Amino acid sequence: MRYLLAISLLLGALSCSNTTEREQLIDSAKLTHLISQKDKTLVYIWTTWCSGCRKTLAETLPRLQESIDTSEYQILLIAASKNKAEVDSLLSAAALQENSYLLNFTGPDKGVFQNLGIQFLLEKSFPKDEIFTRAIPVFFLVDRNGTVLNKKLPHSYDEAIRLLSK
Repeated sequence: MRYLLAISLLLGALSCSNTTEREQLIDSAKLTHLISQKDKTLVYIWTTWCSGCRKTLAETLPRLQESIDTSEYQILLIAASKNKAEVDSLLSAAALQENSYLLNFTGPDKGVFQNLGIQFLLEKSFPKDEIFTRAIPVFFLVDRNGTVLNKKLPHSYDEAIRLLSK
C-alpha cells in the first residue's frame, strides 16, 4: 500500500511539472490571445546563447518593465531555447518571469532550428508582416488587434522609452 501511495505521489508531481511546462510553451494561438489582453505589447524573442539578448534581458527590459504604463502596455518574452533551466535562471536574475514563454520548435537547440521556429511562429501570427530577418533577438511592438506598430524596437532603454513615449 505504501508503494502504491509513493508511486501515486510521484506521478502526481511529475504531471504537475509537465502541466507547468506545457503552460509555458507558446504557439501562434496563445500569442494572439496574449497580445489581445493589452492595448500594446512589446514582444521580445531571444535565445540563451545571444550576448545581446542577455544584455537586453539584464539591463533594458527590467527598466522598461518598471517604466511602462502596465494598464496600456505589456512585455511578452519568448525564449527560443530548450534549456529551460538556463532560461529560468536568466529570467530570475532580471526579475522577468512574468509573461515569459518558451517557443516549442522541432529539432535540437541550435541556431537553424531556432530560426525556423521563430520564423514559423511569426509568419503564422503576423502573415502580412515581415518581422523576422533571421537576426536574433526579435523585438517589436504590436497592438491588441495584431497590427505591427514597429517591426524593430531599439535595444537600449533610452531609445526604446523615447519611441514608446511618442
